[in-house]
Amino acid sequence: MTQKRNSALIKISLWLLTFLAAIPLWWLLQNMRDIDLAAIANYQEGIVFRWLRETAFFVLSALILAVTTSVTAGFALAVLDVPFRRSLLFLTLVTMLIPVTALAMPLYVMVDKIGLNDNILGLILASAYFPFGAFLSYLYFSASLPVDLIGMGRIDGLGDLGIYRHLGLPLAKSLIGLVTFFSFISLWGSSHLPRVLLTDPTQSILSIGIEAFFNQGAALIALLMIIPSITLYLIAQRSIARGIFSGAVKE
Repeated sequence: MTQKRNSALIKISLWLLTFLAAIPLWWLLQNMRDIDLAAIANYQEGIVFRWLRETAFFVLSALILAVTTSVTAGFALAVLDVPFRRSLLFLTLVTMLIPVTALAMPLYVMVDKIGLNDNILGLILASAYFPFGAFLSYLYFSASLPVDLIGMGRIDGLGDLGIYRHLGLPLAKSLIGLVTFFSFISLWGSSHLPRVLLTDPTQSILSIGIEAFFNQGAALIALLMIIPSITLYLIAQRSIARGIFSGAVKE
């Protein structure tokens, strides 16, 4: 009887949360009726499609860099004998807690020093640093890569790169899916850092470009930001769940 009551409470809570989450989406759909999509598509000889192309290039490039560096850094901190490991982990954790608004000016100075200010490549480099992914990868490899397995790899003649390639990566499929998902959400919804690093709206990404040229485009921007994220989650939800709970149950 208690189990049935708890199950009913869980279902009611989930339906209530679903309803609350759907309210903003309903507001977006209602406001979409006031937006002339044809006019937006043809605005300034199709500049919206240029923004979309720049956005796709930015997100894909930064995503590859972020996932590669995060998973590799997490493996190195968890498995290899890295000097000052505790200090590096502490700095990674502290960086996770610093808001993007506080990092915008230092990143702007760094990008300007290498001559990539107001350039999509500079935005890619500045956005590819993903400390949450590195810390998550460290936790994953610490729990999922046994010391005995690493020792067996050493006996077979594997070096650090060999262990990463033949042992770490095959066990990290769920981790890669999880880091990819969270990194994509962060990059696709990015607005503050692109606003600082890209000053020319015609060469900007989709969210900043539409915001600059359309006073009533807030609903469209939000909808464009939401749809790819929801689609990616529906496609990869099993991998995401597997990555979240990996290591929670030991066989």
